Amino acid sequence: MIRKKLLRSLYVSHRWVGIALCPLMLGWCVSGLVMLWHTWPQPDDYGRANAHAALALPAQLPPLPPLAGNTRFQAFRISMVGHTPMLALSPDEGSPYAINLTTGAVGTASVEDLADNARRYVVATGGSGMPVFTGVTTDDQWVLDTHGRMEGFARFEFANREKTVVYVSQTTGDVVQATTAASRLWAWVGAIPHWLYPAILRRHPAVWKEVVILFSGVGVFLTLTGLWVGVLRLKRKWPYTPYTRWHFVHHLGGMVFGLFALSWITTGLLTMNPAGLFESQSATALARRVTGTVSGADIQNVLYFLTQRGTHDGKSVYSAVLNGEIYNVIEDTHGHITRLTEAMQPAPLTQPVLAATLKQAGIITDTRAVVFLTTPDHYYFSKETRKRQFPVWRVNALDGTFFYLEARSGQVTAAIDPAAQNARWFVYGLHDGDFWPWLRAPSGRWLVVVPLLAGVLVIFLSGCIVGFRRMKQTMR
Repeated sequence: MIRKKLLRSLYVSHRWVGIALCPLMLGWCVSGLVMLWHTWPQPDDYGRANAHAALALPAQLPPLPPLAGNTRFQAFRISMVGHTPMLALSPDEGSPYAINLTTGAVGTASVEDLADNARRYVVATGGSGMPVFTGVTTDDQWVLDTHGRMEGFARFEFANREKTVVYVSQTTGDVVQATTAASRLWAWVGAIPHWLYPAILRRHPAVWKEVVILFSGVGVFLTLTGLWVGVLRLKRKWPYTPYTRWHFVHHLGGMVFGLFALSWITTGLLTMNPAGLFESQSATALARRVTGTVSGADIQNVLYFLTQRGTHDGKSVYSAVLNGEIYNVIEDTHGHITRLTEAMQPAPLTQPVLAATLKQAGIITDTRAVVFLTTPDHYYFSKETRKRQFPVWRVNALDGTFFYLEARSGQVTAAIDPAAQNARWFVYGLHDGDFWPWLRAPSGRWLVVVPLLAGVLVIFLSGCIVGFRRMKQTMR
């Protein structure tokens, strides 16, 4: 009798949880298929590289009081925001800010200068039109997960065919986000429903996280009970199921694709890192182990040598700090990069130089821990929402962390600690289906990922139909 009641409870709970949750699960499947080709809108790389004019520093710098104190800095960058040279600073503690190198004033760039960078971006991407400033935003739908958003991004709309909207950082003048009518539409049928990402919810990160954990946790329960019921109802001979029509599809589809559905939903839950299961150190804290920090006086010396030397056709100058020592990286209008010392002397980054510096910092003990990469490895590879630079130096630190440094400049482009490495294999690799490079190629997606996702979609589509019919019967 007790066994009978337990089985009855199992069937009933699976039925009614499925009726309530199947539409969401079906939406996750459809949006997951869309995201194989259309993910979150991303600014065009070529357009971003050409948003800044050639660097033009004043012959004599004004007083710069923020650099005279005891503040330590992680990084700096000098670039043109419109027609104004700006020094963007990232202090070791506190928010980034900018200094106008013409006046010495601390603050953000003018709207006119920011608009010029937005216009140059659109022209570089083949667009047209004049930018219309629509305000500064921190929580627009399209910048909710963009680095630096709390400092505010200037938003510009273009009345062109693509209906382009460009977001520009007020401190660096960088185009941090750009959307078109097409990319926004694909996001509304792909990334936004898949991540439960409408701005009204995502503006509250703690609430958003709990909501995603709740729904995905219930999804795991639904899938587990479905597998249990499915096994109990299997027959030994064809058609292996007592059900017909859509019940037949739901039962046998669950038996074929149910484990994949369980893996996909469980790893989706784990991407939210419930209870800190795969908690990693912050990227900033990890990078600081390699870079260290510098003083304002160090940056002033760089500015002095820079004005004496001139930048010629340089587009920007940014820091590549290594073990507390400043190296300057000059990027010209053609995208070429030159690494220089603080005194503006050539300083190419070689394996012996990098290994010796990291040994001194106590990060490695063996020079073989520094490897030159021109192709992706298991942890450092490009995705639609994240572009990786090559070539890079990969550093295997003593604690197991992998640091990746851009080969020409020495900037830390990624730091992946052991927790993030575990998440790569047990969470993201399973959820995204991208363990190997061939699975990230279009052919691999069509041959493996699409059929598996389509099979899971059939489970939840048939579940929705069965549930809808059950609801109609109950209402009668």
